[in-house]
Amino acid sequence: MYKLSSVAPPWKNLVRLYLIPSIYAVAESIAWHLRKSETDKTIAYHIIVVPKVLNVIHSVFESLGVLDFVTLHSYSWDFIPLDSNLLSLEFPQLFNASFLKEENSLLTSVAKALMSFECLFGKFPCVTTLGEKSHRVHKLLGTWQSEIQPPFPEESEFNHLIMLDRNIDFASLLLTQLTYEGVLDENLKLKSGFVYLDSDGAEGSQRLMLNSTSDEIYAEIKGKHISVVFQHLSRKAKELQQRRDIKNTDSIEEMKNFVSHDLKKIQSQQKSLALHISACEMVMKRQAGILEELLGLQEDAMSDTKLKEYLVFLEDSTARQFDFYATLRLCCLYSVMEDGLPEKEYQFLHRQLLQAYGYRHLSTLHYLQRLGLFHQRDSKSISLELLPDRFARVAQVNSLKSERVPFRKICQRLNLLPQSTSSDDNSSAKSGQHPSYVFGGIYTPLVYQFVEKCLKEKEPNLGDFARCFGNNLRIGDCSHPQWGARGKILVCFIGGVTLAEVASLDFLSRQLGRHIVVATTSTISGPALMESIASQNIDT
Repeated sequence: MYKLSSVAPPWKNLVRLYLIPSIYAVAESIAWHLRKSETDKTIAYHIIVVPKVLNVIHSVFESLGVLDFVTLHSYSWDFIPLDSNLLSLEFPQLFNASFLKEENSLLTSVAKALMSFECLFGKFPCVTTLGEKSHRVHKLLGTWQSEIQPPFPEESEFNHLIMLDRNIDFASLLLTQLTYEGVLDENLKLKSGFVYLDSDGAEGSQRLMLNSTSDEIYAEIKGKHISVVFQHLSRKAKELQQRRDIKNTDSIEEMKNFVSHDLKKIQSQQKSLALHISACEMVMKRQAGILEELLGLQEDAMSDTKLKEYLVFLEDSTARQFDFYATLRLCCLYSVMEDGLPEKEYQFLHRQLLQAYGYRHLSTLHYLQRLGLFHQRDSKSISLELLPDRFARVAQVNSLKSERVPFRKICQRLNLLPQSTSSDDNSSAKSGQHPSYVFGGIYTPLVYQFVEKCLKEKEPNLGDFARCFGNNLRIGDCSHPQWGARGKILVCFIGGVTLAEVASLDFLSRQLGRHIVVATTSTISGPALMESIASQNIDT
């Protein structure tokens, strides 16, 4: 087995297999491999594309003249358990394909995975979707169920499926995650359940598996605020050392029992503890001197205060050529919370970013504008109350109906922002007594409020969500007897989920006494999103 690189591997067997994602650039690289290599009719080449062979991938093999001796296969796997409450398809390319390029072909793989899930755990009695992509996946799921009619268990283990689109809540993606697992993902890049502590996933590099079922220490600290993790690890190190120290007065029988049962477990935990301490040290080195300033700026953006100072920092950061992705992330957060920037400010920041970081990022800013992350405020998006008279207001109602509600108004209506800024509220947020602790007390993930409204009442009180999102919200049959039942819940994210959102759902699970499992197309973080959009191969 060889890792894909720009040079063909030194294999000698007659059947050669490539396992690749459905990304044009990767497929093109494989096609050039085959074209440059000496073709032998006795050698069979098989390309397995995950999750499916797209038309554009088929055409690249055809255009380079290698399709005659290559067999293409589609392989759409099911959800992969990354943790006890987290399932993932590991399709990071789906966000750019579905939300940026508006290609929905990969959504069929999500529907297939959900149908396989139903075949194991029973059909979902109740389904609620928030977002266009989620509704499309639900329709596909219903169509296949009626056509294929697979065998389902008689009793459903999961009585509610809640699906959300990633673009419903960009703030959770742009804010800095402050749970331990979220901090590791943002700084060390979680890859299929692992973070690498040496180099970026190179051969032989030291890695840490983030799985609470196999790592007791990680299970204890994964959802904690990063400010209390060091104290917990220090106490744990002392505790393990005390358990390992055997006094001379211990009998031989006690020592034998200790060596056969406890010693191996303690050694395993000490090894895991050392890895977690190393990971924390790496994070602190990377964030030293900038984290507090960034958190303060994000709090200003969310609270709509000190925006002049915010703009001054963005100007200074571009002049100093501060980290491009971090600067871009702050620009996007400002734009999202203000429903776009005024023309003068937008043009200024747009020009500053290009002059500081290079005009090669012109396409990056275009993609961010297309996603609604960094754009100029629409002059038409004015308040109805500002129109001259009631007849003019009535005339413009139809044109404004289709426009989305500004995100700040959504936050206020759904109580996503803190009601006060007292020190008591901030300390309770950081200590994990409020779901907003995952972002330092400045924002409650939208998914937390949405799932809580769906589950807390016998009949969900989703009126505020309906007013905010209109037809993007589809509520299942509230009269179904399983709606209020206390079974397991599957929350599925289309386009990726942050680990901070997973932590907030863990908090809700403990709060309501309900078992909530998160399924997603992939895990995602703010830096990963910015990097993928800025990638040169985004159009592929």
